Amino acid sequence: MKILFFTISFLFLFNNTFGQSSDSKLNITPLTGDFYVYTTYNIYKGEKVPANGLYLVTKEGVLLLDTPWDSTQFQPLLDSIQSRHHQPVTMCISTHFHEDRTAGLEYYRKHGIRTYTTLQTDKLSQKTNKKRAEFLIEKDTIFNIGKYTFETYFPVMDMLQIISSFGLKNKKFFMELA
Repeated sequence: MKILFFTISFLFLFNNTFGQSSDSKLNITPLTGDFYVYTTYNIYKGEKVPANGLYLVTKEGVLLLDTPWDSTQFQPLLDSIQSRHHQPVTMCISTHFHEDRTAGLEYYRKHGIRTYTTLQTDKLSQKTNKKRAEFLIEKDTIFNIGKYTFETYFPVMDMLQIISSFGLKNKKFFMELA
């Protein structure tokens, strides 16, 4: 009985110490295979609002789709990915110009991560004084990272379009991103 009590106590302590609470500023959820959804939070119009992003783990590094919009989560996301998967983020693509997609571009670029967005998104980012990517996608572009190949379509790019190019058309997958 004592062993059972100590085991349950340890699991409770472990979960509270290392688990992700609902008050967390960063949550990471496995999606399918090498794909993960990350959720960060920020205050918008007085309310705490979540923003989902996605990352793909490969042997050559991690592809990050969109950035956290809370600047306090730029480095914790990189640290969490490194700790969980033992791979650095090597590429980040922002799907549109809103701050919940672009806020971390400059930070990640300064940390040696290749950052991308479309020419159209860059123009809107510049016009609205948002962070900008280092590299611009000016035409339909095929990217290769690890064993994965995906395509972006110019001039419009969104996360679901990129995800579809991976061949992932699972309804649950799309609902998780919404």
